[in-house]
Amino acid sequence: DDKAANDGDCNYSFSPLTSLLALPSQYRTNPQLQTQFCAVMAALCLCSPSHVPRVVNGLKDVVAAMKRFPENVTLQRHACLAVQNAALLARTTSVDVKTMLLELGVGRCLKRAGVERGCVDEAYAE
Repeated sequence: DDKAANDGDCNYSFSPLTSLLALPSQYRTNPQLQTQFCAVMAALCLCSPSHVPRVVNGLKDVVAAMKRFPENVTLQRHACLAVQNAALLARTTSVDVKTMLLELGVGRCLKRAGVERGCVDEAYAE
């Protein structure tokens, strides 16, 4: 319901989350949309451990965007934050996010992002 979107407690259990998670696959070639998606994923992963199972497929899209737009520093920075936040949050859940991300090749993506002046800190954060 819309009240959940406005109550300020990071309650993203309302149905627009499903639509949001579908966007990257519909707009694969749009770097602006992919950048904003990565930023939203970073924020979602900060909110609550309960979001990790719901956004895990979105993390696959984050890694895909990192691979698709390696020169887009803003996208890389937001994607690094999303990966970092998800990995930190996953420590409090039973979801094995780290293994999934490693299997998707996130290590190489983070290494590549780490050479960009605008996202070194985010790429190498623990």
